[in-house]
Amino acid sequence: MQIFNLLLLLGTLIFFLNSVNTQIPPPPPYQTRYVTQTLDHFNYETKDKFYKQRFLVADAYWGTKSWPLECKGPIFFYTGNEAPVTEYYTASGFFTQVLAPKYGALLVFAEHRYFGESMPFGNQSFQPGNIGYCSSDQALADYAFLIQYIKDTMVGARNCPVIAFGGSYGGMLTTWFRQLYPQYTIGGLAASAPFGFYGSGISPYAFSDTATATFEAARPGCSKAIEQAFQQISELAKTSPGREKIKSDFNLCKDLPDENSVQDLVDWAVDGLQDMAMLDYPYVTDYGIEVMAWPVNNTCDRILSATDLVRGLANGLGTFYNGTGKQLCYDINTDVPDWGTCCAWDYLACTVVYLPNGNRAMFAPHPWNLTEDIQDCFTQFGVRLDPQWPQIHWGGFQSIPSLSHIIFSNGLLDPWHTAGVLHNISDTLIAIVIPESAHHLDLRGPHPEDPIYVTRAREQEDQIIGSWIDDYFKQSEKKDDITLSSNK
Repeated sequence: MQIFNLLLLLGTLIFFLNSVNTQIPPPPPYQTRYVTQTLDHFNYETKDKFYKQRFLVADAYWGTKSWPLECKGPIFFYTGNEAPVTEYYTASGFFTQVLAPKYGALLVFAEHRYFGESMPFGNQSFQPGNIGYCSSDQALADYAFLIQYIKDTMVGARNCPVIAFGGSYGGMLTTWFRQLYPQYTIGGLAASAPFGFYGSGISPYAFSDTATATFEAARPGCSKAIEQAFQQISELAKTSPGREKIKSDFNLCKDLPDENSVQDLVDWAVDGLQDMAMLDYPYVTDYGIEVMAWPVNNTCDRILSATDLVRGLANGLGTFYNGTGKQLCYDINTDVPDWGTCCAWDYLACTVVYLPNGNRAMFAPHPWNLTEDIQDCFTQFGVRLDPQWPQIHWGGFQSIPSLSHIIFSNGLLDPWHTAGVLHNISDTLIAIVIPESAHHLDLRGPHPEDPIYVTRAREQEDQIIGSWIDDYFKQSEKKDDITLSSNK
């Protein structure tokens, strides 16, 4: 089902990336800990059922700065999303390698239930009757409990301000955490967080249209060449000699016996193109599949210089699927990034995080089909997708003006940015729009090849977060002075 293939990219793909970067020191070491969480925070009849949630704590910098109120330092809290939490830690260098040492902060990375090791029912967690406890609401309640647990059990934490942060779905969670549990954080950074729910006014084709624009901006004529390549593949798929040509051009390990097998190849190609638009970083990244620097530019160069568009498209996809040049042939079923397995994200996409999506523009057409999505969700999980519920429940763009102290950052190369907050809403709801930046690049650690816009965005984020921390302590000291005066 197409929606799941694309939505899974919301956060996992970026955080599985370990950049080939030796210019900055590694993140500080972390401790792996577990906390006993209530399985169902909202049903008192099941309050006696629990599970172990994993979280990471890094305290190497905590207590290295002087802060009032017997606070050892601020707490930076990652609102974990759809992957093992350890993967998020390795690619959040802006917080782990820049902000934590600057502010003497404690780093806490919470794992989202039903991902990584936080499986409420072990290897039976995705079975009917068990998976129903997988929801954003339950995860956010977990995070509130975890912060309270940390403040109650870690000496020097009780009076410390907490800053939440996350990217993509994690950025959505940071926003919703500010919405539902504002008492636990003084602010949040929501990077590349899309809110284009059904009923939001955002087109289901916004992602594919923006990805097309990213390719066209990289090299004029590139998107049209890709569109024509897909059209030629569609014609070639109708005959056996045509399918042989496709196999040869793409250097596939297996035959293409029919048109359905060609459609699988097209889906694989579309995934690669859309993924590289999100991963259009200025340096090499590696997450099991090594991706070249500026993969969109490199892909367009290969396509536009080719005398055969199908062969050019196949060669261009090598920037994503064969960055090392060592791949002898492609198996489209196995030569893909490992960004997670069934079924937690699929379940979330069928319930509380449904974002309509279809393909058009330069991509092989795949119209958004709500009826198909509803049927796929029912077939896979036995649940009825209610497309209106995420907008009703979370409020989307309509609820954000009622919040405060959130930074919404979006890179203009990222196809998801059209579903993000792109304009300041108030003095404390601040949008940072970043040219030449892909999917939450600002959360990654500084790199020599970073565009100046990314560097400036991080500087602005640092300044805002620093002001929140300063304001917290000033206001807290004023409250203490008032209390002392009233007791005289």
